[in-house]
Formats: sequence, C-alpha cells, structure tokens
Amino acid sequence: MTDFDEKVFIQGDSYIYRVEHRIMEGDCEYDHGPRMVKVPSLLVDKYPVTNDRFYRFLKESGYEPRNRENFLRHWEAGRYKEEDRNKPVIWVSHKDAEAFAQWYGCRLMYDHEWQYVASGKEKLLYPWGNQFQRERCNDSGKEILTEVTANPKGQSPFGVWDMCGNAHEWTQEIFDDGMHEYTFLRGGASYKAPHFWHAEGGAKPNNWHLKFQLLNEGMNRCGTITFRCVREVKG
Repeated sequence: MTDFDEKVFIQGDSYIYRVEHRIMEGDCEYDHGPRMVKVPSLLVDKYPVTNDRFYRFLKESGYEPRNRENFLRHWEAGRYKEEDRNKPVIWVSHKDAEAFAQWYGCRLMYDHEWQYVASGKEKLLYPWGNQFQRERCNDSGKEILTEVTANPKGQSPFGVWDMCGNAHEWTQEIFDDGMHEYTFLRGGASYKAPHFWHAEGGAKPNNWHLKFQLLNEGMNRCGTITFRCVREVKG
C-alpha cells in the first residue's frame, strides 16, 4: 500500500545552478546563474501533496483561509471527489501551501533545492534522463491530472515522483521587484494554454522555472499548481 506521507532523505551537497525561463515583458532581476549553491540535507515529500492529505490537514488543523475565493474549487461540499483522492491537490495558494507545510514542521522547497532534487548528482535535464519521454509524465496538453503514482518511470534519481508535468509546484521564496511580489513554479503542467501570451504549460525540464506574479488569493489559486514539502535535517 502506498504511503503518500513518505519522505525521501537527500544528503546535502552543492552544485552549479543554472536556470532558464521565457522572458515576455520586461526583465527578471533574479540571478539565473551559473553560480554555486548549497543544498542542505533534506527530507523531501516523495509525492506531491494529494487531495486526501490536504483534507486530513484541514481536519487536523482547522485551517481556514481569510480569503476563500477559488479555495479548493474542484471539491464538492468540503471534500474531494473520490476519483481525485490520490491526485495532486490544486486550487491552493502559496499561503495555503505554506500553512500546510508549517503545520507539519516543514516548508516548501527553495527553487535551487527543487532543481537538485529533480536532477540528482548527474544534473539530468529531466528526472529520468536527458531526453524528453512523454510516456514518463503527464504531458497530455489537457487540464486533466493523473494520480501522483501514475508514472513510476518518471521519478528522479533520488526516487522522488511526479516532478515533471501533471501540475506546477510552488517554491518557497517570495521576491519583490519594487512593482509586485512573485515566486517561481517548477516542473511544468499537463495543461497547455492555447495562446502564446498565456502562462507556459506542458512538462518542462529541470533547468526551467516560471515566474508567477502573486496577486490576490483568488488569482493565486489555480487548477494547474500543487506543492510538496521538505524538512531540513542534519546530514
């Protein structure tokens, strides 16, 4: 039986960080490398947080967001549909994800940590290797999610699942460029919007991130974004 709460130990290390993203309007002040970064020893969620895990969190914590706009909008009567039990939870904002993580003594992954966990010591371009293989991830182009265990051949070198396609993942950092706050999304998503000016979708390589402007909570919740948690430990 799958333990969806399982965490994977990853020994701390350092590596040369390089990342790419599409520039649409203006520029990004973030240092995209190459630069040396350190990754602490981590316990990483083996799977993205599922609807069932998030439901248990709500029952245990009594969490209630101040602004409920679009909060878990795919649920019905306060609960997920049974067919969605083991799919990644969506329609949760960065704040919602942080609340979940903090309740369990964790946090979200920093952008450079996420890349290391997905790439491994080998610095792979995709979790499974250096060539894109659509059969190893959910890259359907449609707004249809698969269960987090659907692609065992798509796991990272550390044995972390579902890091490419299916749903974007929130990362920890929040930046302020003087005009707005933003964070980064990782991994890409199954859904591909029809227009060039829409957010870039589809499964993405490990050295890619998407700049996401944080607006109001209703707009920060999307049907294409999930998350996973980490806890720092002594190596």
